[in-house]
Amino acid sequence: MCGRFTQTKTREEVLKQLGEVELPPLFHGRYNVAPTQNVAVFRQSNPTKAQQCIWGFQNPHSGALVINARSETLAERPMFKDLLAANRCLIPADGFYEWKGKQPYYFQTLKQQLFGFAGLWREGRCVIITRAADQNMQGIHHRMPVIIDQTQWNNWLASPGKVTSALTIVSSDVTPQLTSRPVSRRVNKVVNDDAGCLDPGEIQGDLF
Repeated sequence: MCGRFTQTKTREEVLKQLGEVELPPLFHGRYNVAPTQNVAVFRQSNPTKAQQCIWGFQNPHSGALVINARSETLAERPMFKDLLAANRCLIPADGFYEWKGKQPYYFQTLKQQLFGFAGLWREGRCVIITRAADQNMQGIHHRMPVIIDQTQWNNWLASPGKVTSALTIVSSDVTPQLTSRPVSRRVNKVVNDDAGCLDPGEIQGDLF
């Protein structure tokens, strides 16, 4: 799954990578983005303007918070299947966390660039799409977020329709190579949202 991530890039760094896009004030300087918080997203309806969405859907039957959507069942689950045509979004990030036990690990691309999680949105809320873990997770977790290469952003945010091509993108085995390192357990508490979350953490010896 994906339960925490970072959006730390400055406006200048984002514009250098993505070109002229509109960014909300909450975009940068965030080291511990968590469910139920506002996040920046690029939506199909306006792919050059990042807008605010609350991370997480409410399950209409149980009331439970749903923060992830499995790529394998997107076209089947009633909560998600009707959103694939016109409610796709990208959640920009520059890193994410995953846990093995209580120890958090921080994942970034090799060049530490901004990337996009595949997502779905509705009524001012969003979820992150996940997939089976690949070699990037190195035994830390069995799931990971779907990361869309920047060359595919326009295809993912294409005009309404093209559900088949969207499913092809999120089911692809191609993901960027990621680096990972153990970081401070400060990130385990949502109230901690500062650069100290990325301080070095202890290395567990049972990863492989």
